[in-house]
Amino acid sequence: MGDSKRKIAKLEAILEASNLLNTSKDTTYILNFLLKKSLDLIDGGDIGVILLYNEHTKMLELKASVGFDFFDISIVPGESMTGITFLKQKTIFFSNQEEVKEAMNTLSHKNRQKMERCLQRNLNELQSSIACPLIYKEKCIGVIVIDNFQKDTPITEYDSYLLKAISIHAAIAIINARNYEKELQNKNDLEMYSKILEAERNKYRYAAGIHNKFTKMVLDGNNIQDVLHEISSILNKDVFIIDRFYNINYSSCGRYTKLKTILGISFEFINNLIDNKKSKYYKHDFNLQLDFFPIMVKKETLGWFGVVSDNNIYSPLDNIVLEKATTILALELLKINELNHMEQSLKGDFLDQLILNQNVDDIKKYAKSYRFNLDKKHQMIIFEIKNNESNKNGNEFKDQIEYYYNIISKKVINAFSNSITFIKGHNIIVIIEVINNNKYVIRTFLENIMDVNVNMSINLYKNLKIRVGVSDIIDGINEFRTAYYNILQIMKMAKKINLKKNYYFYDDLEITKFLLNNDKKDLEKFLIKTLKPLINYEKNSENQFMDTFKMYIKSNGNWTYTKNKLHIHGNTLNYRLNRIKEILDIDLNNYYDRLKIQIAFEILDILQ
Repeated sequence: MGDSKRKIAKLEAILEASNLLNTSKDTTYILNFLLKKSLDLIDGGDIGVILLYNEHTKMLELKASVGFDFFDISIVPGESMTGITFLKQKTIFFSNQEEVKEAMNTLSHKNRQKMERCLQRNLNELQSSIACPLIYKEKCIGVIVIDNFQKDTPITEYDSYLLKAISIHAAIAIINARNYEKELQNKNDLEMYSKILEAERNKYRYAAGIHNKFTKMVLDGNNIQDVLHEISSILNKDVFIIDRFYNINYSSCGRYTKLKTILGISFEFINNLIDNKKSKYYKHDFNLQLDFFPIMVKKETLGWFGVVSDNNIYSPLDNIVLEKATTILALELLKINELNHMEQSLKGDFLDQLILNQNVDDIKKYAKSYRFNLDKKHQMIIFEIKNNESNKNGNEFKDQIEYYYNIISKKVINAFSNSITFIKGHNIIVIIEVINNNKYVIRTFLENIMDVNVNMSINLYKNLKIRVGVSDIIDGINEFRTAYYNILQIMKMAKKINLKKNYYFYDDLEITKFLLNNDKKDLEKFLIKTLKPLINYEKNSENQFMDTFKMYIKSNGNWTYTKNKLHIHGNTLNYRLNRIKEILDIDLNNYYDRLKIQIAFEILDILQ
């Protein structure tokens, strides 16, 4: 074929390529087709690359290649033949090695190493090259480069014209493809945003439905327990509420565990609760995941909403339920707290009336509303709560008192059928009806309460100290005032003489009050005269005679009780009692000897 015919054939091929380029909307396809077609038409072309300009990175980035497959190459405008062509925005024919070498000397060392490693040859072997800018509306969008390594088939000037002709059509095809891809991306984005918007609309509709459901339940008179059952049903998880005093009064369980199990491990997870954010606890033994969501009103934590399952996975719709649940529960707890405060205020008025005893009609009116039988005999118990930290926040101390009020009032209800509990300042006051064996029941009740105090203060309120006073039997309205001030008096007296016990019965301390009216020296003199031989013997002996004797005397000479309480053999007790009688030279069957010993032990408690 003659030279003219070959040129005509190449021009026809360019026209055909142009038509094919304009039919494609795929940029990658266009770039690869463009390179292959260019190498087909340029006889001396061995390697071809296309680099497109990135507006964000301000770099020419390799997008297509024939002859090597390395794509991690970026070139600064002005670097190498490609960068020079980009800046000049005109086709450059590097016709010999010298021209090529001069242009390639601007290539960075890093890029040179990358190219030579991929080509497996030295760039100095390049014989000639054509670098043609891809121009669209007088703006260069990239560069196509055809390299020649063969001496026997060189690239010609005519080849540069062919490449330029191809590049004109190629630039338009690339822009059209990019525009199409942008349009397609915009369409996909629009579809995605539409789905997101629809999902948000669905969430909003769901949230509104949940809110309306919970609101309607409250307006229809359903209580907090009913709301919890509904939440549990929607989430398909067990739920419960912990109030700010760490009580669990409301729950809906049975799907994953029982309330008894939650109560059993409550002392473990209470320390994990955080006032203003979600917390969690995993009970490995039972494979239970517990999540706690604070129930808050105006940054004040009213309690925690607990959710129990075997995992802590929540769908977006679950999260909506949780959000609406904590809101409605916050309102319900706020209502309950307000009612409790109102009731406490009214009960406080009743207590004040009882103590002041000014208006009998008002007292009877209050008594009737609280089903308090004024015709019965009563006893008053006062829990005095002291704060050992002078810098303690007042509101926090108030919360602690309410915390103990909750514990005490529940135990009072369980221990005494007819009772009423009040908060008065820093004191918690309980009035109970007198029953058979009342002192024993009260003592058992107080020992149980003080155990709770010890256990809880270790974890929560180490700053508090509690003393308890119990009145004489109150027989009529007129005796409440006297009973109240008698208790305050014995607690003041107990503090003064530093009694080790945490609770005191008024009638138990009557002898103590009588003894305190005597001069301290006289008390010491009586004590020395009565017990000194035994005290001195105790100091010089390992025998626990004093403890044994005190236990025996205070149990009213109950031999069996003393033996069992001290965990000793009966023969040991007999030996100790006989030795004590010898040491003190007394007869325990003698009324006056026993009386002196009892008084001496009372004095010993005071002086110690």
